Amino acid sequence: MQRFRSSSRRRQLGRRLVGGLPLLMAAGAVSVAVAVCSSSAEAASAAKIHLTMWQQWGGGHEEAALQNIIDQYEKLHPNVTITQTPVTNDAKILASIVGGDPPDIIDLGTSLEVGAWASQGAIEPLGPMIAAAHLNLGVFNQTALNGEKVGGKLYALPFQSFLAALLYNKKLFKAAGLKPPTTLAQLDSDAIKLTKQTKSGTITQMGFVPSYPGPDQGQVCPLETYAWAFGGEWTNSKGQATPTNPDNVAALKWEQTFYKRFGTQNVSNFISSAGAYLTAGDPFESGKLAMMFDGPWSEQYAKANNPKLASEVGVVKFPAPSPANDGTTFLDSNPQIIPRGAKNAQAAFDFIAYETTNAAATAKFANTVANIPQLKKTPSFTLESDPLFDLYVKEAESPQAHVFPLSSDSSTYQTAICEAQSAALVGGKTPAAALGAVSSQLHSS
Repeated sequence: MQRFRSSSRRRQLGRRLVGGLPLLMAAGAVSVAVAVCSSSAEAASAAKIHLTMWQQWGGGHEEAALQNIIDQYEKLHPNVTITQTPVTNDAKILASIVGGDPPDIIDLGTSLEVGAWASQGAIEPLGPMIAAAHLNLGVFNQTALNGEKVGGKLYALPFQSFLAALLYNKKLFKAAGLKPPTTLAQLDSDAIKLTKQTKSGTITQMGFVPSYPGPDQGQVCPLETYAWAFGGEWTNSKGQATPTNPDNVAALKWEQTFYKRFGTQNVSNFISSAGAYLTAGDPFESGKLAMMFDGPWSEQYAKANNPKLASEVGVVKFPAPSPANDGTTFLDSNPQIIPRGAKNAQAAFDFIAYETTNAAATAKFANTVANIPQLKKTPSFTLESDPLFDLYVKEAESPQAHVFPLSSDSSTYQTAICEAQSAALVGGKTPAAALGAVSSQLHSS
């Protein structure tokens, strides 16, 4: 399972440089200087250092945006050159570490593997280098930062965050005489009214598909978030997995009602007959899906693929069963990590610290890929004025933004959650049985 980072799944902010050191900028006011370059690195300015970076943004405009940050860093540090290479295969990355020939920097698309790799000793804890550099971790969105911790230790710095809210088609709602839902009961009722089926059961328009987009589209499994919205938890206070938490089961049961009402095969055919995700033919961009739980990049892709539809896109908080949980979402980021055995670990950290705390570079990147800044304060950027994007920014800063707790088996756990969702929605298993199988899988792993 992958999480999306705008195009390749990706699925935006500022620091100005004074004397070679980045200073965090907040809406025009200078904040505290953050030292990102170690004294040893500065002293060795004559020594040439070549860093290799494997990144999971892929190519295109995202690769170009990352290269822009690299170019800026190289100008400030003439002795350092950085070569970035798209490597999206996690198995290849781990093999390079185990084989003793890793890159210096790894930019992961999600935090999915951080727990396992940290537990295996495959990546370096960043605490000692953070302390030596006096890096101010207070500049980060703390939820995003906490999402990179394993056993209380920080193993990555976040760069760009992503999450989801409820997108809706204004035109379809207006035609049906409806307003966007503010309660879960309204969402359910609207979904029924906005679904159209032929006598044979073929769905030509659907109000809401709770599982779309999901793992098949490179997205995080929606059940992860729905469980939190229902009041559930995936681990207890001791960090033990709790897949069969009654509220988790209730969330999956709620998802299952859509498949039962409209027919499992009919829903599956509706999704499979549509175009690929984030193209003009996908269910939402083609105007056939009225509501979708997805991230801010969807609107930006619609602007390029179907501008007419994009003007009809609205977004609201996901309405939870309890109003106290309205706006519940997952939050994940792109971890910047240093693998065990990296030849230039200190120089790699210096770049990572620059990249992740540079507010101007973050803002520009966020504007390019429609992700959420990992920093609390950044200079203004164009996308920031978009009301839809603004809602996502506010959600990222709210108590309802959850990160999946990382552990040695968190990757296995998340994959099993996806499989449980599919087993219940498509395979017909009861939610309790499907999530019970997750427990069995974790105990046997």
